This record gives sequence, structure tokens and C-alpha cells, in this order.
Amino acid sequence: MIITVASGKGGVGKTTSSANLAVALSKLGKKTLVIDGDVSMANLGLIFDFEKNNPSLHEVLAEECDVKDAIYKHKTGAYILPASLSISGYKKSDLDLFPEVVNEISDDYDYVIIDAPAGLNKDMAIHLAIADKILLVVTPELFSIADAMKIKESGEMAGTNILGIVLNRTGKDFGEMGPDEIEMILEEKIIGVIPEDPNIRSATLKKMDVIQYSPKSPASKAYTELALKVTGSYVDLEKIEEIYNESFFEKLKRSIFSKFKK
Repeated sequence: MIITVASGKGGVGKTTSSANLAVALSKLGKKTLVIDGDVSMANLGLIFDFEKNNPSLHEVLAEECDVKDAIYKHKTGAYILPASLSISGYKKSDLDLFPEVVNEISDDYDYVIIDAPAGLNKDMAIHLAIADKILLVVTPELFSIADAMKIKESGEMAGTNILGIVLNRTGKDFGEMGPDEIEMILEEKIIGVIPEDPNIRSATLKKMDVIQYSPKSPASKAYTELALKVTGSYVDLEKIEEIYNESFFEKLKRSIFSKFKK
């Protein structure tokens, strides 16, 4: 499945959500590739410490290398296709080749996560059209919700439906909009609620995903729960809290998949 992670405005945590969802899916045994689709303002590689890796998506879109040569396996198990931070790399990239690149490799993975650029532009239109589903990342603020509505409408025009809403950075402000209100406005279900968590910022400064940095943190648990919902294997994490005493994800995988062996 190809999932484009999108937002109407910047700063809502789209890239962080893309990275941590990819890691969580990988930890659940799903072969997952996350692509930095924001070729003009690439940031995904920073989370995985791959921002200097060469070749990158820029070289692929410049037809200077094969896409498989620009995919790197991270120690978390996730596969990363980063874009470089250079302006020259961006200038030589032909984004019209992006759908062809994604289609070439999508069958090799259970999930392909595309970290799309914020806002409505040609780049976003390409990312919406190529996806099987769209994951909308919003914060509980009116402007974020209003901009997300535009992305939803654009996705519908492209023939791509919404997988669900990720409500990010909750619990920060008593004046924030509630989940029910957001679902009513966007007419879509919230499938992930990510709390405001200082571990996310600390992890980013260390060039790490939050699941690797602090697996017991509120954000890590929330991203794992989101991954379970994406796969359709939802488990109430509160009921399996004790598995944190050992290898969290190994026990989690066993608890999920053991029922299919019966």
C-alpha cells in the first residue's frame, strides 16, 4: 500500500509522523519504505541521519542512478529513500519522474510511506494522485483543520481517499479543538492521537526517531498504536503494558500474530 502523509500547512509534524509510522510498521514485521517526497525542503533524512547519503532521491530524479541504489536500510528495520539538502540537487530533479520511480519499487514493500510537502502545489498533486490512501496530519487548531480540508478535497479530485486523520501535538493548549469537532468538520475518522511529548524534540536533535530514542514514551506508544490501526491489527496497548518489561515489539508481534496461527 502506498500512503501519502499530507498536511495543509507546515509545522504540524508531518515528517515526524512519516518517520515514526514507518519505524513502527517495520517493528511490527512489515517491510516498509519511507520516501522524502519534499524534494525542495528535504528533512526526512535528518531523522535517520541519512541527510548526507549519496545517491539520494535527487540523483534518481535526475536519472543519474537507479532508485534501488538510493534506498538505505536503517537499523530500526525501516528502508529510507532520502532527498539531499542541496539546492543543486533539487534544481536537477525532475519531479514528473516521481510516479514512475515509486511504481518501480512499490511491489517490493508492504507499505510505502511518502512524506509529502506541505500545502497545495504541483508536487503535492503528484503525491496525492500516486497514493492508494492519504493520511492527513493535523494539529487541533482551526487553521490546520481548514487547510487539511483543502488537501482532502484535492485528494478526492485525484481519486484518492483518506485513510484517516492523525491528530498531532494534543494536550498542549486548553483552547484546542476536540476530536469530535475535528471529525465532524473533516468528515473523516481520527485513527491516531499523538500527544505533545518532549521526547520527540530530543529524539530529533539526536537524529533519531522517537520509538528508537524512547520506546516507552507517550509518543512512541501512540505511533505504535497508529501503525496497528493502519495494518488493521489494532490492539489496546493499555492491556499489554506489561510487555514493556522485555522486548516490546517482539512480544507485541507475537501477541498480534499468534491468534492467526490458531
